Amino acid sequence: MIDLWLVLALLLLPLAVCIAWPLFRAQTRGSRSSMKGADHSAQAMLYREHLAELEAARDSGSVDDEQYTSLKNELARKLLAEEGTGYQVSGVRSGGRGLLFALAFALPLTAVGLYFSWGAHDDLALYRDIAASHSGQSDRVLEARITEQLQERVSTHPQDLSSRYALAQRLLVSNDIEGALVQYRYIVAHEPEAVNVRAELAQALFFAGGSKMSPEVLSEVNLVLEAQPNNTTALGLAGIAAFDRKDYGGARAFWQRALDQLTPGSNAAQALAAGVARAEKALQDAGGQMASEEAVSDAPSQGDGDDIADGASRIAVQVTLSGSVQPAPDTPVFVYARTAESPMPVAIVRLTAGELPAEVVLDESRAMMPGRSLSTVDEVQLVARLAIGGNARPAPGDWQGEVKTLPRARWGEPVRIAIDQKI
Repeated sequence: MIDLWLVLALLLLPLAVCIAWPLFRAQTRGSRSSMKGADHSAQAMLYREHLAELEAARDSGSVDDEQYTSLKNELARKLLAEEGTGYQVSGVRSGGRGLLFALAFALPLTAVGLYFSWGAHDDLALYRDIAASHSGQSDRVLEARITEQLQERVSTHPQDLSSRYALAQRLLVSNDIEGALVQYRYIVAHEPEAVNVRAELAQALFFAGGSKMSPEVLSEVNLVLEAQPNNTTALGLAGIAAFDRKDYGGARAFWQRALDQLTPGSNAAQALAAGVARAEKALQDAGGQMASEEAVSDAPSQGDGDDIADGASRIAVQVTLSGSVQPAPDTPVFVYARTAESPMPVAIVRLTAGELPAEVVLDESRAMMPGRSLSTVDEVQLVARLAIGGNARPAPGDWQGEVKTLPRARWGEPVRIAIDQKI
């Protein structure tokens, strides 16, 4: 906020100078007027002496009334000629000093007040908070405040699609998938040509369905790829759909196209490369052939495929529900892995209470966003949460169980989590 106040001060400084300048000049005029006032007093005294002498002459009969009147008028004209109008003008001008002082204070204060009332002060503060969040200089309190401010902004300015988009992304990252869907759907309804937003809508629909493909997800993916064939998010989802129907060649092709769009060595590129290796391993297991020698040379090594198959980026979790908890069968259950540094899951599966006990597998296909997957971390926290209120965010009344630390060396071991702790 310091630079904002400096800019305001610089803008108000010329105004203050314009208002104050007449005041300084008025002081100079005031000193001159004092000197003129002294001269005026001497001239007035001399005028009164001459007038007294003239009256005495009239009383003694030395001059008659006509001569008295003529001489008196001559004395008055002489006095006015010597004084001029400086004293009278100075007196009029000195009366405006109070108004100038009032304006000097009132105008800047009024400008500041109008800025806070009509200006974008709140928007600027929100922008700074978001910038701090993006640079990693935030905490949970600040993150919660940003989300709350974006929700207020969306409520008061429904047509502000940029704020809606920022809110949708934050809700998706914080695992409030239903809330993110509401915002994504609104944006797509008002901006059908927003291809990237539609791709993120498809991704959110995929997560909302328990990381499973649905006709709606496929429809959105097809619309995105028709308009933007190289959209990495849509290509990733298309690859998952192909892999689910055992079209391993198609999955590899989609993922490879997405990989070609990314910076080599980035987290997202590594995650997609692992997917390509997995598809190629599945092709080999199914007796499929590699497309060409070039594809073999460009793809990750066979050793990488073996790592995926051996479970290097795969965690099997057995989830049970405490007998003391009796939820409705359709109550959502979220099972996810996250890092200690970020609340954003690197892999997540959605179940219902009626499906417990169950064993779920967290792997690359369960990643929430490109570049944030199990292959990019070496240690995770595992959480299984029964969302009593149906909200993806943890809330009072929910039940959960967790494994606070699970290093990569133990990912191949069976993991058990009992949901028995009330939040």
